[in-house]
Amino acid sequence: MEPETALELVRNGVTLLLLDVPQFTLIGIDTQMFSMGPVFKGIKMIPPGPHYVYYCSSNRSSCSLMVQIVVPRDTMEISPIRDGSEFSQTVGFFIDTRPSEVIVGKWDQQSERLVKL
Repeated sequence: MEPETALELVRNGVTLLLLDVPQFTLIGIDTQMFSMGPVFKGIKMIPPGPHYVYYCSSNRSSCSLMVQIVVPRDTMEISPIRDGSEFSQTVGFFIDTRPSEVIVGKWDQQSERLVKL
């Protein structure tokens, strides 16, 4: 990333703050996916505008997540493995963000979902 672009995103980028999300939860925005670590608290420097946010928590049930990436003339399947390969259903939603906006979500343990604060 060019320094000017990074500086612009620091000044005007959106921050997605995610509180109390369990470790190993998969969380993504648009085409980027992350596995939540012990100090992962969210995503910053997101360009303003519409985005698709999605997540999948580690689960004791036997619902597995399969991500399928279609590339020209080929299909590649990826099965995430983390502390086993058991995940809940993937949940997603759209956000339409403004410059310098901070969106805060908190994990609800009972429903295993992000709740907007």
